[in-house]
Parts: sequence; structure tokens; C-alpha cells
Amino acid sequence: MILTGSEIARERTNRRITIEPFTPEQVNPNSYNFRLGSRLRIYSEMPLDPRRENACVDIEMTAEGYVLEPGRLYLAHTQEVLGSRHYAPTFAARSSVARLGLFINLSASLGDIGYEGQWTLQLYTMNRVRVYPGMTIGQMMWWCPQGEIELYDGKYQGAVGPRSSDIHKDFDRQLSRQRLPGLGTDADPAEVGHKFAALADVSREFRVPTAFAVPAGEFTRALTPAGRCALGALFEEMRATVGAFFTEVTAGIEAAVADLAVPPDLRDLLTARLADVFGDLGEGEFAVRSSGLAEDSAGSSLAGIHRSVLGVRGADGVIAAVEECWRAYYAGSAVAARVRAGDFDPEPRLAVIVQRLVRPTLAGVAFTGLDSASDAVEIEYTEGLAEELVAGVAVPRRASARPGADPDEPVLREVADVCRRLRERRGCEVDVEWAADADGLHLVQVRPVTAHRSAGPSGAGPAGIWSGRLYFEDPPAGAHLGDVADVYAGYTAKRGPAHRLAEELGLAVGAGWLIGFTTGDLAAPEGRARIRDLLATGAGTECVLDFGATLRQIVVPKDQVPDRLAEITRGAAAPDRQQAVVVRDFIRGDLGLITRRTGTDLLVEYTPDGLLALNRGTAGARSFVWNADATDGTDSADAAIPPGLAPHLERMAAFTGRMHERYGDATVEWAFADGVPYFVDYSLLAGDQLSGERGTLVSAGSARGPLLTLADDDLLSRLSVGPAVSVDRSKDVVEHTEITRLLEKIRAMPAPPVVRVGRPYAVLSVLIGAVAGFVFDEGSVLCHLAILLREAKVPALIATDLGAFVDGGEAVISGGSITVAGRSVTDEH
Repeated sequence: MILTGSEIARERTNRRITIEPFTPEQVNPNSYNFRLGSRLRIYSEMPLDPRRENACVDIEMTAEGYVLEPGRLYLAHTQEVLGSRHYAPTFAARSSVARLGLFINLSASLGDIGYEGQWTLQLYTMNRVRVYPGMTIGQMMWWCPQGEIELYDGKYQGAVGPRSSDIHKDFDRQLSRQRLPGLGTDADPAEVGHKFAALADVSREFRVPTAFAVPAGEFTRALTPAGRCALGALFEEMRATVGAFFTEVTAGIEAAVADLAVPPDLRDLLTARLADVFGDLGEGEFAVRSSGLAEDSAGSSLAGIHRSVLGVRGADGVIAAVEECWRAYYAGSAVAARVRAGDFDPEPRLAVIVQRLVRPTLAGVAFTGLDSASDAVEIEYTEGLAEELVAGVAVPRRASARPGADPDEPVLREVADVCRRLRERRGCEVDVEWAADADGLHLVQVRPVTAHRSAGPSGAGPAGIWSGRLYFEDPPAGAHLGDVADVYAGYTAKRGPAHRLAEELGLAVGAGWLIGFTTGDLAAPEGRARIRDLLATGAGTECVLDFGATLRQIVVPKDQVPDRLAEITRGAAAPDRQQAVVVRDFIRGDLGLITRRTGTDLLVEYTPDGLLALNRGTAGARSFVWNADATDGTDSADAAIPPGLAPHLERMAAFTGRMHERYGDATVEWAFADGVPYFVDYSLLAGDQLSGERGTLVSAGSARGPLLTLADDDLLSRLSVGPAVSVDRSKDVVEHTEITRLLEKIRAMPAPPVVRVGRPYAVLSVLIGAVAGFVFDEGSVLCHLAILLREAKVPALIATDLGAFVDGGEAVISGGSITVAGRSVTDEH
């Protein structure tokens, strides 16, 4: 509703409108005519920069006036001081002025309620026009507002004379509001994470400490192209090796982000946003919390894997805490949690929350629907901050609130009421982190309940750390195996009978355990000591950890196992929820051996590089044939027999024979350590045509194709040692960038090639079906790849005298020999 002229005059008399000086004759039917002041201002340097103060020149007009030139902007001012603390002002040119082709504002005709001062006009003319100080140039109108009035208190308040743009003074503040959203916004979880989005939503109805978010996109922009490339390669290797090099790869990941810093432009925006949201940064403390994009969703909490930094002061402190949260996203524990969930994405999907820190008298967590059959609100709380409570290292006080039976403590009654209202508002059971101080109850975190507690004692599993001897003992009743259940079942189904047979025959077997624990157990010194004592009952100083389908065969020193368990399982479950891991002795020993029955003989292959290298084709192999009737049981009987092994060959042959009788044609794997052969595993053979004599025929058959030589590099070795090729996860290997390129190269060749490579690397199994055959410089005929080649009937042999043949020349494998461009090389039968 616009004010009429008489109402303008009346409200000016009532001091609800400011017009100084006031001339009654300038009152119009619904406006007031204002006059042009004597000063003009023009910008003197181009281009204009809204982020910087721009240079200007002032012009004082005389009574003769000043000619305005077309196409140029002149800043002018009103003679009158105009405004209102009760009405919304707008202005426009007088129609007679507009008819001269003169604009007095370009796009800013609306004023704010509460502004009082001389108004800056933006003069822009279509024609050369002379203007004079004091000429009546425009008209002001006032409008009745609807709703609560918030008075203007900005940078132009009380202006005198023409004011050039001060947009630079709050440019960073305005930009920071766009890039660093605050509470009450319609926050997108894909940018700020579910944690901040939930707080932004509930802040409209409940008390939430003042906060803003640094979206995940800012994290992405902070990474250099080289850093992103390095992270991509490392996560690709983690996936392709199923975590076998977890320690080494995570160290590389952490190194790739060690120098990660907030970019200069974001530093400016953070500083501006802090001042905008919190005012004086010299007072108060901040909590800087991570908000993962996959965290606190309806299906997964990923609780505890990201960093929170409390008690932060000042802009520099906040910036350093943001950098700390960013780097922590790539810490080993956080990477492990994502990998265990099947997430190998290297991109930084993490926002950060900057929040006023509440120093509470009481703080805690509360759940609705924790027990699916109960309507109670379960509350745990402590004095002071709740960080240790949430981390599971503090002993909480507990209360249970039921309809009509709420706790006596007023704060806890309010917590229960808020939780019920949040459940109603959000349409799901809620997990709430809260803090109470002199100002009342504050919500610090609101997320869905992703897992219910057991309904009763019948569903309870064993308490504390428990263990069972792998292959020999079943898990305790009610034990929760979680991610490792399928791995455990695979080990016990295949290896269990063989290990029991080996022990029955008096052979040594590497120890193995299924261990159950909680992260709370791992935090206690006695829990960590119990695990170390258990592992000390096995052989050697190293062991292998298996956590599930995506994180397997991690070799670590036994004394580091408690730390590694804590690192890798953090955030995978609540602190009191049972988890499980398969742990096996890793016996490097003096030799790795593979045995196989061939008639009445025992074929033995061995290498000092260890069983894993022998089996995965990353080491060369020596071999000998042993026959009980042709030896006196001493090492001197055959110079090819490694020292100390001969006395054990009879029992090794007997066991290999029993395995042959039970399973059919099989190879048996051993580690020879401290003069003792340890049975480790076995593999079944198929389509095998090897003779009982030592030879270089790996897989029989004929093949023809262009020769393709592959370099022996570290990548082939690492991908072969990783268990992906042996645990039905070869798809992860095929998707590795270098393997993808190799397959593309092979498919582009005129015919499937005969591949020449130094050793029978296990990873080369992904080429089966794409190549005609293989020829190796050295290696085992009983290794993983050799078995697969025989099963697939892909011709392969070992030939040590190929020389420097040119790739692309026709290679023919036939009759146990290979011919390349007219030169034949036979095997060594």
C-alpha cells in the first residue's frame, strides 16, 4: 500500500518519515520531489572490479551546471536526507526528466526500511544533457510493509554526497554466503552431507548451535590435478589387490594429501563467513566437524571414522581444523571403513561443519527405536562434552524415557520430548547427539537409527574378546561374524578337512584364529594384551588379516595387530557391537614349496622367495623328483634337495598321497621354517598332462599367433600377490587402468598373440580367452596361473633361449616347443 501525499506530510510531521529539508510544495499526490545535489562522481580507471575499491574523481557543479555525456555513468546525490524506520522507500525520475532521455537509476530504485541519508543517484543519459545543482530531478515514494520489520544497518547508512560502490566491502561476505551455506537453508546432502543437511532442517524448529558448512566441492577444488591423479592410482591399486598392500597403499594415500591446504580464495571466504556468522572472532570457541556425504544416511552411519576438532579459536585455527578434517578423510581408518563397504572412490566426498562450540553442563546421545519392540527413548549422558561418550571410552549415565514415565531430571525430560518430536517430523527412528548449557538444550547431531539392538538375551552374542581355532573349532553360539562370514566359511569348507588331516598325521600347520571383539575391547589395554598373547601361541612373528570380501590378506607383524584392528574396524559398527576377523600365521620361512604326486614319485618345486611368490608366479622355481625307493633319506642323496628337507620328504609324500586319494589330482603348498615343513593350502588340478619328470611344459597343446613381449614390472608382481585373482574378484583387476590398456592392445592385434613374459604371474589369468598361448623365461609349473592354464587348455611352456625376438613375428607352440620366425626352441624334458 503506497502512501498518499497528505499521508507523507503527516507521517513526516509524526517523525515516522525523514525529509530534510522539507518543502510542502514538493509534495505530490503519492510522492515527494527531491532535488539534485551539487556533487558528481565518476570512475577514473577501467575495468571496474567489484572485489576492490575503484578509483574515482569528484566534480563540484557550479550554478552554470554540468553537461552529461552519453554512455557514461555519473554518480550524483539528493540534496535532501530521506528515509523511514517504518515505511519502505522507492524512487524514480520525474517524468519530465525521463523525457530528456536521462535515467536517474539503473537498477536500484528500492531502499531499505531504516536507511536515512542522502541517496546516491546513478545518472545515465541517452543525449548530451546539462544538469544543475538544486534541480528537481526525482520523486520518492513510501510503502506500508507487511511482516516484522528489520531495520537497515548497512555500509551506506547516513551517506552524504554521492557514494561510489562499496560492494568490495562485503563482496567476500556475500560470496561466502553462497559457497558456505548456513543453517536454515535447503541444504543438499550431496554437497554438505546428511549431517549438516539434517541440522539445517531441524534448526527451523529446534535450537541448534550456529553453524555453516564448507561443502565437499571446496575440498575437491583444493586438490591439485597431480594429487587427484595420485589418489586415483592408489585407490585403483587398493581395489585390484583387495587390500593386500593396505599398509603401503594407505601410507601413499596419506602422503598424497600431506600438504593439502585451504586455497587462498577460500581462506578469504572462511574469514569473511566467520565474521558474518559469529561476529567478534576473539570471543568464543568453535567445533569443526566432518560431514561425510555417505555418513549418517538411512543405510549407513560410518560413525566415528571422520575427524572432529573442538575448542578451535580464531580464523587461522578454523582454517587449520578444516585442513585437518580434509586430511583425515584419507587416513587409514577412514579409507578402511569405505573399502570394507565396497567404496573405492578416490574423490573427496566430505563436507566440513564450522559450529559454535557449546560448553555444556550435561551432554549425551539419545535413541528412539533402539529396541524395535520398545517405544522408549534411551538416553546416555555425561557431564561436560560427550566426545568420549560417543567414542565409547567413557562410562555413561543412563536413563530410559517412556510415555508417562519420563526421567525426573528436567533436561532429560526435554531430551525425550525433543526426540519424539524429531521422530514425528523426520518419519524415522532417530539418533540424537545433544548438549545442554545455561541457554537450554542444543541439538548437535540428528541422524537415522541404522541398526537396532537385540530384542533380548536370546539374541545376545558372546561378551568381550573371544576366539576360536580356525579349522578346528566352531564360533561361540550367537557370535556375529559380519563381513568376514563368507571368508570364514570359505576357509573352513576348503581348508578345514585338510588341516585336520595334516595334524592327524603329525604334520605342522600354521595357526589360525577367528577372533571376535568390539572397538571398545580394543580401546582397553587388557583387550589388546589378550590378542597379543593369543597370537603368540602361533608360529612366526607375522600374521595375515582377513576382514571381508574387499579387504583381505593384509600381512602385519603380530605385535601391531591390535592397532591395525582398531584402525581398520573403526566406524564399521557401534563401539559395543561385535565384529570378527580371520587371523592366520604368515610363515615366510626359508623356502616356499609345492608338492604333487606323479605316479610313485613326488614332484617338488621350491624357491627361497617364499610360498606366496612361488604360488603367484612372481619368483623363479627350482624342482626335483623324489622317490622313497631311490633315496637314503639324507640331503646327500640328491644335490637338488635343499638342506634340511630330506628327512621330512617321506611324510610330505605320504600326506600329498592322502590328499590325492581324497580330492584327486592336487598340489600341496608348504612353508619350510626353522627346519620344519608347515602345511598351508592345496589346489586341485584339472586337464593336467605333466609327466613325472621335471620339465618345462606348463600346459599342453598347440597355438599360433604374433609374439607379444610383456615387461616384467612391479605392477604385474603386485597385482599377482594381491588376492583378487584367487578369490573370484578378477573383475577388480580387469578394471585396473594398465590391465585395461593391455587387453585393449591385445584385442587390437590382427590375431590373438602368444605372450612372452618372464614369469607366470597370477594376474595374467585375466588374459585367458584373449591370447593364444604363453611362454615364460622361468617359473613354477604348479603355480596358480599354471593350474588355470591347464584347466582352460591354453598352451604354455618355459623356454629360456628365446633371445631378442622382435614382437609381431609369428610364434608357434607345438609339441612342447616354440618356433618364432623360423627359429625353434624346445622345452627341457
